[in-house]
Amino acid sequence: MKRRDLLKKSLLIPFIPAVFSPANILTDRAGSARNIIFYVYDGFSWDDYGILRTWMQRRNKDKTAFERLLQSGVSGNMDSSALTSIVTDSAAATTAWATGRKIVSGSLSWLPDGTELTTIFDLAKSRNKATGVITTTRVTHATPAGWYAKIDWRRKEEEIALQLLGSGTNVILGGGNRVFDASKRSDGLDLYGEFRSRGYEVANDAHQMDNLNSGNVLGIFSNSHMPYEIDRKHRQLPVPELSDMVRHGLRLLSQHENGFVLQVEAGRIDHANHANDAASCLHEMIAADKTLDVLLQFTESNPDTLLILASDHATGGASVYGVGERYRRASEFFDRIDLPTASFQSMLDDMESDPRTSTIRSVIQGNHGLRISDRAAEMIRDALNGTYHLSDMQAFGRQPFNTLAYVLTDPEATYEEPGHLNIKYVSGQHTAAPVPWAAIGPGSEEIPKGMIDNTAFFGIMARALGVSHENPVMKPEEAQELMTG
Repeated sequence: MKRRDLLKKSLLIPFIPAVFSPANILTDRAGSARNIIFYVYDGFSWDDYGILRTWMQRRNKDKTAFERLLQSGVSGNMDSSALTSIVTDSAAATTAWATGRKIVSGSLSWLPDGTELTTIFDLAKSRNKATGVITTTRVTHATPAGWYAKIDWRRKEEEIALQLLGSGTNVILGGGNRVFDASKRSDGLDLYGEFRSRGYEVANDAHQMDNLNSGNVLGIFSNSHMPYEIDRKHRQLPVPELSDMVRHGLRLLSQHENGFVLQVEAGRIDHANHANDAASCLHEMIAADKTLDVLLQFTESNPDTLLILASDHATGGASVYGVGERYRRASEFFDRIDLPTASFQSMLDDMESDPRTSTIRSVIQGNHGLRISDRAAEMIRDALNGTYHLSDMQAFGRQPFNTLAYVLTDPEATYEEPGHLNIKYVSGQHTAAPVPWAAIGPGSEEIPKGMIDNTAFFGIMARALGVSHENPVMKPEEAQELMTG
């Protein structure tokens, strides 16, 4: 496709999708909320919360912001299933929130017969509200994209970026340079230039973000996802943390006189759990909790704001297990979670540049404080070159990450005592476990306590906006037939 054709295509992308019309959207009452903030802890489970809370308690720190929200708002559990599977991916999960409908995993606000669904961002636009996405993943990744894009496959991120351009989303902060930079896109399209031509200020580092002033901004701070928080801190990487992006996003969105709808995503909790990287996950949760504190401060100053926090699904199934007689050594082993100074991703990148077993042992000792056996180093080396896999590849298919995790939690692989962390994962994949949600602010009193379905939040948010809308429904059998056909 030629450049001018792509530009025409992007210009034709409407700010409000075709299904969006006065006939199916009713605004016959005032909404209870001026602003809505939906905060996603991607891949987060109650077990993860237990790890965070335990870490805080053992360091005599204050209550987590998450715990304060649980105590002051309403909360419960959420079923996260997709239309055709008991285990969802993030695309189907975010669509359930954004549209009130279950869909097939991998799609974004799109049914397999080609029907595009109206999202909560579309409803916000009908009330002349601003919209925003702030994430530690690529801004075109599944969780943020499902609120502004409608597409059959989440991996089409270059096309999703075009839909973001046409969506009118006012504040966009996160990662993903590779789908905006003309030198990296397959079509050579300069999306930064296109955003500027539509009145957006563009930032590519923390200093530029500090100087953003307008209500329409695009801030992209990494080529792919934002770095893991453990690497950002210990390797002093020059990228903003999530709480800083959220502060700036709230400042900019608050300039809009009719209020806003904002989705915030702590997205790398999920990635750390896929890798079975407990230390990185802890750092991501600490950063997420710091961001939640910023959001709670905003709701206290702006009581007309509905804040909803939810996990889209659980990932990995991490559990802290007891060690020693009467479990007396469990705390001692748990405290090893403070030793790592790098993510599995960073360590494996270092190992790939020199995959000798001596280098592997040195990287682990330097970044995790563990001396591992020769056999353990050989397992990691073989996982790096694809010749060794854990026995259950369906459950532990995130290689070589899951093998590295196995080695670092195997007491026979280390020379220290205690040498390993007492956190085990049941998988490197998503799971079907019920996940947490919590909410505070106008409209939260309508949320049924206890177990709810992931589709329930769309109606809650729509009523808070003063809007009524019902998206088309598809049965699982019909979707399955269309997908297999």
